[in-house]
Amino acid sequence: MKKLFIYHPLFRILSPVVIGVIVYLLILLINNNTDQLQEQFLGQELYVCIGLSYLIQELSIFLLWMFQKYKLTKSELSTLIFQILASLTLCVIVVSAAMILYFKYVLGFSPNSEELWVFNSIFSSICLIYISLYVSHQYLHRVNTKKLAYELLLKQNVEDDFLDFETTINAKLLFESLDALIILLHQDKDKTDDFLDCMGRVYRYILSTKNRELVSIDEELESLREFVKLLNYLPHRKLILHTKITTSSLVVPNSLLFIVEQIMRSSIRSERTELSLLLEEQNNTTRLKYLAVDKVNDELSPQKLSKIDKAYQVYSNERLAISTKDKERIISIPKLEIAPTS
Repeated sequence: MKKLFIYHPLFRILSPVVIGVIVYLLILLINNNTDQLQEQFLGQELYVCIGLSYLIQELSIFLLWMFQKYKLTKSELSTLIFQILASLTLCVIVVSAAMILYFKYVLGFSPNSEELWVFNSIFSSICLIYISLYVSHQYLHRVNTKKLAYELLLKQNVEDDFLDFETTINAKLLFESLDALIILLHQDKDKTDDFLDCMGRVYRYILSTKNRELVSIDEELESLREFVKLLNYLPHRKLILHTKITTSSLVVPNSLLFIVEQIMRSSIRSERTELSLLLEEQNNTTRLKYLAVDKVNDELSPQKLSKIDKAYQVYSNERLAISTKDKERIISIPKLEIAPTS
């Protein structure tokens, strides 16, 4: 939210002039001296009122800054009451001192109580207006902040729902699979049953693990083999999956499927050339190795796997990493295990 307008330099320069003129007119009306307007509007008293307006404005702004910076009490109501009393007291002291000095050293006599009361009443009201502006601004800022946070939460929920839908359905893969099915129906009907079974097993696994936080790597690998088999029906580079997994661990559901799909989509398309994938264990990571044949303008980057990396950060301090050396790319995935109970 923007800063309160009373702190703006232009407002601080011009507003006391307007306020001083209004105060001068009010004093003339109270004292029934409106005839002076025709004789000498730009008189000495006008400049005194403008000067006092500058003084009270800067005093009010300074006090607002002080009370904002130093919280004297935890209660907002107590702080507000103390702020009002302190501001009015200082305002009365400053205005009374200024008027006594002006009357004594400029006019040559002391002001009476009625004149002091008029000046103090008017400038105290101005001081209260500054406090009211500040309090209303703070309240409006708080309300708008809550509304903005609520809107951001709604936006985040919509984005999460969309990502969940996108991850679960994988519309791009679904349409590609349907296109491949149409081609099989025209070219090789004998393979359609196997294709539909493979497609059904993959989507059954994706949908069944939708609400599960973690799955065993054996379960993920079983589905991954079916997934690779499904991808090989599509007009992309043919994949061969080799696994060297001997220990049991846990993985985020569909994470391996997602990574393999990103590898396939970022690799140069070639139906005659195979791409060999090796899934192995090393220390506390599961590594996926292959010879990178990236597309010119669509190579595999950490940003493409950021969703998987974010999911693993919930369960591990280790990060998903991608390294490439001599065209050999290694994707290191944190190995998740259930902590032993004491």
